[in-house]
Amino acid sequence: MEGRALNADNKMILDAFIENGLHREYTIYCLFPDCDKTVIELQQHPARSIKFNDGFELAAHSSLDKR
Repeated sequence: MEGRALNADNKMILDAFIENGLHREYTIYCLFPDCDKTVIELQQHPARSIKFNDGFELAAHSSLDKR
């Protein structure tokens, strides 16, 4: 799955990806700009990476122990 991304044309599609758990395994690229409401909602669903077309990105913190 490395290098694969899903494109969300609108908020409804992004919501469907999240409802189906795809945000945990795939990078999602939103073809719309972020807004405060969307970002607040997304912070409740830890994601691998969600990028917006205005450059804003939400990414999961690495949980790997690098010892």
